[in-house]
Amino acid sequence: MNRDRTSRRRFLLMGSLLGTGLFGAAACGTTAATEPAAQGARTSAPESSPRTVPDRPVTELDTKTTIDDVTYKVDTDEPVVFLTIDDGVTRHADMVDILEEHDLKATLFLTDQYVRQDADFFRRLRDRTGSLIENHTLDHPDLTTLPFDEQRRQISETSDHYQQVFGRRPTLMRPPYGECNDDTLRAAEESGLKHVVHWTAVIDEGAIQYAAGDHLEPGDIVLMHFKEAFREDVERFVAEARRSGLRPALLEDYLN
Repeated sequence: MNRDRTSRRRFLLMGSLLGTGLFGAAACGTTAATEPAAQGARTSAPESSPRTVPDRPVTELDTKTTIDDVTYKVDTDEPVVFLTIDDGVTRHADMVDILEEHDLKATLFLTDQYVRQDADFFRRLRDRTGSLIENHTLDHPDLTTLPFDEQRRQISETSDHYQQVFGRRPTLMRPPYGECNDDTLRAAEESGLKHVVHWTAVIDEGAIQYAAGDHLEPGDIVLMHFKEAFREDVERFVAEARRSGLRPALLEDYLN
């Protein structure tokens, strides 16, 4: 099953995406999430990473998981787009101000090693902007290189810690580099997560790369990082959303 999904995805990503270095070669399937009111059909889209990782053998499992695919895009007719921000290695006080200036709520896929360095920063960002904190593993490994038990530890211990320090257990996770396999999906489910999330567009140092086309579409999930170009990246997201006739929304409001 997963090998078929990988082949389909590899076909979709060949050409423009693999050459950018922004979109990785994940070994997971695709699904569209549903809008709040109704279940929708599945759709395909790519994911991204600051690095390109070679394909690895896919783990075949007999166990059927509830999280049986990866969410790349929300299936919705509403004119909404979702901002997600990863990692947390770079932290400046004005990042909170920048999101507030643009009245933006974001989904923060945080790596636990950075949360442990400065949990107050992320708590302040969450409280002042209405953003939510989600799971991006303990220390950002390529999960496909790890056995199932270690993948589950990376995911479950992160969720346990976030529940302790932020008072809310994550419902979403993003695998580092976009790399995952069936073990990842099963480990995420056993850790109490509801969705494994990738993305359809990447913003980096003010430049945007799309999975397809030249503009954002309803339901797109945009990835950026906590980097020095934070203001430039946020302002590019706002400009692209406006150009595409979309309004920013919080991803968790559309993933049930």
